Amino acid sequence: MTTATLGSALRTGFQRWQFWLLLLIIGILSVALLQAMREQDMDRYGLENTSLDGYAALAQVLEDHEVTLHPAASSEIAAEMMDDLPDAPLVVLSTGEVPDEAFLDELRRGSSRDVLLISETTELPSVLFPDGEVTFAGTQAGGGPAASATVELGEQCAVPAAQNAGSIEATGTLFHSDYPGCFTGFEDSQGPAQLLLDTPNGILFGAPDAFSNSEITQAGNAALALWLFGQHEDLIWYTPMGLDTLASDDWASPTDFLPGWVLPLAWWLLLCALVLMFVNGRRAGPIVSEPLPVQVPSAETAEGRGRMYQRANAVNASAQTLRSAHLIRIARLLRLGAGANQSSITAAAARHLRRDPAELAGLLAQEPKNNAELVAYAQALATLEDQARQAVLTQHTRTQQSPSQQGKNTSND
Repeated sequence: MTTATLGSALRTGFQRWQFWLLLLIIGILSVALLQAMREQDMDRYGLENTSLDGYAALAQVLEDHEVTLHPAASSEIAAEMMDDLPDAPLVVLSTGEVPDEAFLDELRRGSSRDVLLISETTELPSVLFPDGEVTFAGTQAGGGPAASATVELGEQCAVPAAQNAGSIEATGTLFHSDYPGCFTGFEDSQGPAQLLLDTPNGILFGAPDAFSNSEITQAGNAALALWLFGQHEDLIWYTPMGLDTLASDDWASPTDFLPGWVLPLAWWLLLCALVLMFVNGRRAGPIVSEPLPVQVPSAETAEGRGRMYQRANAVNASAQTLRSAHLIRIARLLRLGAGANQSSITAAAARHLRRDPAELAGLLAQEPKNNAELVAYAQALATLEDQARQAVLTQHTRTQQSPSQQGKNTSND
């Protein structure tokens, strides 16, 4: 198969199936969009995240205990909820981001509501306790490997929720402080390093992994969670975002709120659109001006019709056109008149060529299935027409010869 034939076959296949290909692409994009919309919460420690590092199990248990969660994505929303729900405990879950300074000042002043500060890093304790009341001591049991291990309550623990849990199993950040604490990982020259501290600004807990879907059922993790979060009907759940640290004159780009794959996909679609525009613009060539009326040679018309049949893969229509054209020319050669049908032309050609009429009828009745068979069929019809023309010329030559020449030719034979 030549390159031209392969390119023609590809173009023909694309033109034949372009509707279904477009429908398939639209379907794939629709499924991807629905899937993206369905994944409402894939954040780490997200309340609707059902993966191993999510909090969906904790949220479901709290809902079963008739605790209404009020998620807040910014400090302003959290402040409004605190005004609307004065008795609801406040949970501040930090994964590295911290609230704005106004909200931190509100936390430092303290309040009558219960405040639970959950942080897997040292950013929130360092800004909430800038005078060094709480310092970083290590990771879990003295900076060991990041694997879950059981941490016991400790001798000086006075937090009822921790006392009911007894022990927990999770990785986390250990703190040094003069404030009473629980779940001692190790003890050094600065004192016990603990996962939970009872500070004047609220309970500080450094092991958020303990409440994740993969760890909530370990040791006393579930009991600690229920005692910390399940004692009131309403619970304000505030997760600081990067927007909380923006100044009043700063602004966020809309692209910051889009998934990471949106911009690469947009650039790729733009590139594809530009390539398609370039191809479509170059395919027909430049515009040629010509005075009217335009006279198109018959050869160009035939070639254009042939190319149209080729692009449409109209093998049967092409075969019928070739057959009709050859039969018309053969009938003209044999002087059968304009009204001759296919059977009479076949019979006359068989007499002149001294061939079996059934053989010629079978040749004319062939129906090619593809382009290769169409080419062979066209060559066979061309050969038949050449043979008919040669037979007519031979007969005409014999008719023009004189009787003496015919006798001489006969004697020579």
